[in-house]
Amino acid sequence: MRKNIVMMTILLFIISANTVSAHTGLTSATPADGEVVSEEIHEITLDFNTKIEATSTVKVVNEANEEVTVSTINVNDHVMTAGFLSPLDPGTYTVDWKIIGADGHPIQGTYSFVVNEDELEDPIVSEEVQETPVQPSEERVEEKVEQPIEVQSKIASNDVLVIILVVLFTIAGGFFGWIIGRRQT
Repeated sequence: MRKNIVMMTILLFIISANTVSAHTGLTSATPADGEVVSEEIHEITLDFNTKIEATSTVKVVNEANEEVTVSTINVNDHVMTAGFLSPLDPGTYTVDWKIIGADGHPIQGTYSFVVNEDELEDPIVSEEVQETPVQPSEERVEEKVEQPIEVQSKIASNDVLVIILVVLFTIAGGFFGWIIGRRQT
């Protein structure tokens, strides 16, 4: 009987460990973290490793810490797409995402990318202005790219609660198994 209780306890720990560690995370993004983009950006796409809830959100902030208006957010299975009213202006952008993963835990993260002003062409600019030499701002772009970009992924404090509950249920199961075992002998 004791072997059964020990085996059930071990099995419970294995099952709960897999459940606790199966958190959703960002697997890729377009534009990617740290990427220097040389084309117009009309939308960003975030791809996660599990299905995410439709209530997931994304916020995009420019280098002046002004929020860029996101016109649409579409969530399809594990992909979230955010569209803009107009293409992003040149500069550095920070993407803050908040999702609820398949395991029910809220998760958030941040990453940045750069829209390179030297390589974007404005179709409205006259030929006369286009012929005027432009001072490249390579130093400023290189400086921003050289800085380490931190990707943060915060897991909710509910994990601690889940672990505590699993431990308590395991102890309670062992205790009740011990009581039943003593009654049978």
